[in-house]
Amino acid sequence: MIRILIVDDHQLYREGVRAQFNTVPDMEVVGEAGDAHGCIDQAVACRPDVVLMDINMPGLSCFDAIERMHALLPATRVVLCSGYVNDRHIKDAIECKAWGFVIKQRGFAHLREAIVAVHNGRASFSPEILERLTAGHDGRLRLTEPPRTRIDLLTPRERELLSLLAQGYSLKAAGRVMNVSYKTADKHKVSLMRKLDIHDRVELARFAIREQIIVP
Repeated sequence: MIRILIVDDHQLYREGVRAQFNTVPDMEVVGEAGDAHGCIDQAVACRPDVVLMDINMPGLSCFDAIERMHALLPATRVVLCSGYVNDRHIKDAIECKAWGFVIKQRGFAHLREAIVAVHNGRASFSPEILERLTAGHDGRLRLTEPPRTRIDLLTPRERELLSLLAQGYSLKAAGRVMNVSYKTADKHKVSLMRKLDIHDRVELARFAIREQIIVP
């Protein structure tokens, strides 16, 4: 039986993944947490074999939490989850010695296979992650080229609008600051949300803070 701890700040996601694991006879969800700090407490309490942890959560960084868990629970292995590929996250995941990194869009079967592999002592990365990695002369994985982020996808105007929206400006007010019409501002918003795969204002603000577009 593989004992699993689910860590994600979206309760609906945790409930959905737990329900899926409940259908797998050789896996058991032994705990949940809504952030990385709570993950450490839960991991110490229930001692899971594998921690399934979302990357983008408020508060303590998941990478800091992994390092703390390595010290407290060296036998526990972490599989990171994300809805998108981010080179900085890949680099941090490798440096903190996460055992796996999966993309959520791959679905539950892919996630289950990753957990089985990690539990059996094999690293597991989604194909989208592996495309960005190569093995060095020392055998260690590393990025094939300097890190890219989703910010690089945005035009200067889209980046400006992102900053304003993240600071709490309405779309109309942001358009006035940028000296563009509401219709043009809305086109920029639709484009940047599509490029970033983010679809609400709270997530935009969190993304802008993480990428140091704005300072909290």
